[in-house]
Amino acid sequence: MIDKLVLRCDFLKEWFPSQKRLDFPVFKLHELGIPLEVSLDADGEVMNVRHPWERIPSSFEGMAFKVFDTRYSDKNEAFFIEIKASPAKLMQGHNIFGSVDFCDCALRLIILLCKTYPVLVSKLDFSTWYLAQIDTTYSSRAKNDKEAKRFINALGNVSSGQTKSQITYDGTAYFGKKNSRLKKIKVYAKHPEVLATIKKNEKKKGAFEHSEQLLDFSKGLIRWEVSLYHRYFERMGISCYLPDIIQNNTFSTEKLRHFWGLGVADLFKALKGQEMKVVDDNAVLNTLRAQFSRTSEKTGKVSTAFADSVFRTYLNLRRDGWQNVKDLMVRNNFQVHVRTLCECGLSRAALQNMNGLDDGSKMVSFAEFMNIDFDAQYSDWFEPELSKYTREMFLNDDGKFDFVEGLKKLI
Repeated sequence: MIDKLVLRCDFLKEWFPSQKRLDFPVFKLHELGIPLEVSLDADGEVMNVRHPWERIPSSFEGMAFKVFDTRYSDKNEAFFIEIKASPAKLMQGHNIFGSVDFCDCALRLIILLCKTYPVLVSKLDFSTWYLAQIDTTYSSRAKNDKEAKRFINALGNVSSGQTKSQITYDGTAYFGKKNSRLKKIKVYAKHPEVLATIKKNEKKKGAFEHSEQLLDFSKGLIRWEVSLYHRYFERMGISCYLPDIIQNNTFSTEKLRHFWGLGVADLFKALKGQEMKVVDDNAVLNTLRAQFSRTSEKTGKVSTAFADSVFRTYLNLRRDGWQNVKDLMVRNNFQVHVRTLCECGLSRAALQNMNGLDDGSKMVSFAEFMNIDFDAQYSDWFEPELSKYTREMFLNDDGKFDFVEGLKKLI
């Protein structure tokens, strides 16, 4: 699916009196009908007027928008705008799955801008609409969220040549340099992200409501998100101007998968043949209960309270790490629980890093979590929305492709 698009467009050159750098256009920012911010000097005089990033609302999700005013900069850059959004969220309120139709996705963003700021749009050079970034995402599936997060956390140890995990949070791993201008990769568990989004939007009126069907489909999903920037395609000799992309069908369904595959090729190569050690938590719990359950002399009832308490500490160690758990627990209780776990066959060193647990563990191949089934990216009950905007809309009466005139007709 197309998870995110970042598009740019220059202003028409006719609005500028000459081509010299720092020449001013014949209009000012306040004439564009956009919200502005100002900076004042020590005397209270306006020294800078700028357009901050703003959120253009839609039926479901908003779109980020900004006018980049480079007239006061030493950089010899164009005076341009940028819009960015998740087409799936704009179109349906969520990105658990979404469209792979580039033309439709890109036009959804552009048309939203056109309807919001018609005066500004009238000053744009449509022929310069440009793809700055595209995020494509495909999913594999684990048995459950716990298994998905366990695998993703294990990716933090992956290192092969230039393929190294830069940052790994609980259930999310990043690959690629932070300031890379070519590509980045993000691997994460989808269901926990959806739950976090729902919690965040609890108090927002009109927020999208995820159905039980959507929530069920997201469980166990491992998302492989690849961000590719315009320089990545330019190095391959591929034009990033939208008129060329749409006319040449640069991002057809097959080609989207191809570019995504190129993006993850190094990572998949690094993961090939690797394994991770997985501990059977039930085996740990059963061992604790077998050795440390207590039977009341009066009633004869068996209590597993202590064993269960130690098991909770074990789970906390797996989730939060040694130091965090140690800092939060009463010192004596922590030491007793660690000693108890060691009596069950788990070494202290293993508990400190949770990477070498021997008892009750098994080796699981990374390949089990890397199987991308392109035919199972949607739920069986989902019916994709028909494309609202198509390439054929840019054909003139003679059957020739004309992006600029076609876009003018659409708005």
